[in-house]
Amino acid sequence: MSLTTEQRAATKREFRENMALLGLTVDRIGVDFGVDGETIQRIIDLESGVLEYPWIVRRYLLDKAAAAGVRPVPFTALRGDPHDYWFLDDRIIDANRLD
Repeated sequence: MSLTTEQRAATKREFRENMALLGLTVDRIGVDFGVDGETIQRIIDLESGVLEYPWIVRRYLLDKAAAAGVRPVPFTALRGDPHDYWFLDDRIIDANRLD
């Protein structure tokens, strides 16, 4: 499954807005996942080649927002439970790792 041009643009914007809201940089997120900031940038630009990675970063941001008591910017295309999408690999999502 692929996103429309509008959905891709919205998702990238939603990632940036949530990161700004939480005061997070790609480098800071990278440290938490043990990868470099460039890897995170590719993921939030939807260029990682792994469909599950944006969902993992989304969950990270939503968890950070909940912990901070901040209302996150809603994700319009990446919504609901990723386990409900047949084309996503639950094992990758549940591992909560970025390579």
